[in-house]
Amino acid sequence: SKHLNGDERGGDNYRLVPWGWRPPPPRDVALLQERANKLVKYLLVKDQTKIPIKRSDMLKDIIKEYDECFPEIIERASYALEKMFRVNLKEIDKQISLYILISTQESSAGILGTTKDTPKLGLLMVILSVIFMNGNKASEAVIWEVLCKLGLRPGVRHSLFGEVRKLITDEFVKQKYLEYKKVPNSRPPEYEFFWGLRSYHETSKMKVLKFACKVQKKDPKDWAAQYREAVEMEVQAAAVAEAEAEARAEIPGLQIMLINCSSSSHGSKVHPWNLCPYSSISRYYQSAEGDTL
Repeated sequence: SKHLNGDERGGDNYRLVPWGWRPPPPRDVALLQERANKLVKYLLVKDQTKIPIKRSDMLKDIIKEYDECFPEIIERASYALEKMFRVNLKEIDKQISLYILISTQESSAGILGTTKDTPKLGLLMVILSVIFMNGNKASEAVIWEVLCKLGLRPGVRHSLFGEVRKLITDEFVKQKYLEYKKVPNSRPPEYEFFWGLRSYHETSKMKVLKFACKVQKKDPKDWAAQYREAVEMEVQAAAVAEAEAEARAEIPGLQIMLINCSSSSHGSKVHPWNLCPYSSISRYYQSAEGDTL
């Protein structure tokens, strides 16, 4: 069929095409894999700041003219991250498409992170526990009351954390570990802390509850309401994990392909990633998410 810039005509041989229309690039598996490889490196570097990565930035910096192939490219990158680097790529905000990398290796602090982040993550666990134990929100005054007992004060620089106020109201907020919101109609202005989207993926309310119980030498069941809420969250998380596992298991021949990809029948130049049905994986994950929402 003929393409007409903005000119619509009758008949089967014509169709309307927007101004500036260009045909998509041919679907070349090697090029798609190359973009996926670049995306892996890009994500690993960007994740060093722990600030969530925008889909728009991935498209602008890496995907570029292959934007229509974004689902397949990101699935290839996700597969590589999981198998080679033991990290999962998670979309934490579907409205504005924010992604984070989550290590599959859990730290002793009850939250996921690298060794160099351990002191900050320990402080974060304290703040998350205060928020959870206070009904899933805590005023700034309550947070500072707890932190002052730990020797941390606003305006006083700490040897490990630097400026603590900036850490908890700026850095942790940008990283989506915390939300910091002004109380409506408060005069003078008052602020409250909430869990951020990243915290829901990197830890759980049960882990935070156990952390608080360990500090205070109590049993989780001593806080009946919090324990009940934490159990409910564990059940929901288990259902999501099961749905994802089933989606992966339903992909026909995936494990066989990975095992046999280096055999002579495929040729020595065939890369194992090129043999995986990534479009099928993407469809199964989408259906799994739809079933669990």
